Amino acid sequence: MSEEKYYLCSMNSPMFDTLKQLPLFQGMDTKDFNSLLQKIRLDFVNYPAGEVIIKADSVCSHFVFLIKGSVESSREGSSGRFIFHEKIESPHLIEPYSMFGATGSYNREYRALEECSLLNVDKQYLYTELGKYNICRMNLLNILSSRTQQSDRHIWSIDEITLRDRIIRLIQGFSDIQYGMKRLIITMENLAVLMDTTRLNVSRELNLMEKEGLIVLRRKEIIINALEKFQG
Repeated sequence: MSEEKYYLCSMNSPMFDTLKQLPLFQGMDTKDFNSLLQKIRLDFVNYPAGEVIIKADSVCSHFVFLIKGSVESSREGSSGRFIFHEKIESPHLIEPYSMFGATGSYNREYRALEECSLLNVDKQYLYTELGKYNICRMNLLNILSSRTQQSDRHIWSIDEITLRDRIIRLIQGFSDIQYGMKRLIITMENLAVLMDTTRLNVSRELNLMEKEGLIVLRRKEIIINALEKFQG
């Protein structure tokens, strides 16, 4: 891991355009954005492939932006019967919904899938600098609201009663982003318990989904290469 610290990012720098694509800064005009970058400290950190960049339950003291490369998040069920993995591509703001609230800690572990770069911004700057810009406040509010609405949709989708619908809704509910690659490490028996059905029913449905190209089955593992295929 290597780290660099900056207080200013020139408008002529390629990094300037990259930063403007980040979720918290989208839509911000160039003048305000350049002014903001002169007032906050930007901590850039590079990680090699395979290194853990954030540990589960660690304190969320910074906004962490993935600005280059890809990472895999992982979270284990409270029973220990399954683990869910999710591939996340840049640019991405990691767990902004965990910044505040009762715990203020990360829910998942994040590991670099390739060499990647992160930008850390102390969340105290939200109160001293970021909060001065309406667009930053609205972007953060939209990010948090979207997360809440996503959870609400899954809870209230009670008309989806088929076994396939329940499997899809489970995977979507585990996912931070509703597209891309996911992996669910679980036995057929444990998935049957979660779905309140038999192992045979689960096996039949998963094999049908594999034939349709929605998933790939391996021993104790379900791979979803493109979650967006479930939307239809």
